[in-house]
Amino acid sequence: MRALLTSKWTKAAVFILCLIPLGGLVWRGFHNGLGANPVEFIQLTTGRWTLRFLVFTLCVTPFRKLLNLPDLIRFRRMLGLFAFFYLCLHFLT
Repeated sequence: MRALLTSKWTKAAVFILCLIPLGGLVWRGFHNGLGANPVEFIQLTTGRWTLRFLVFTLCVTPFRKLLNLPDLIRFRRMLGLFAFFYLCLHFLT
């Protein structure tokens, strides 16, 4: 497990996984899947993902201590920055 967490590709994979919600919004936007009120849908979706990423960020330290995986700390900053990214998108809509 530690070899997987210390791999340079793991951080890139987590980065791409964090962009999937944005890709889903863009996909729905191009295919008219945002509903009757697209601004409300985008605002609600980005707000929910902001809260999810905030919870993920805050859960890294307890999981790191509970599972004895100190290398999980590498992902905490990236998850926090994605929480901020989705928060900015939420406020910009």
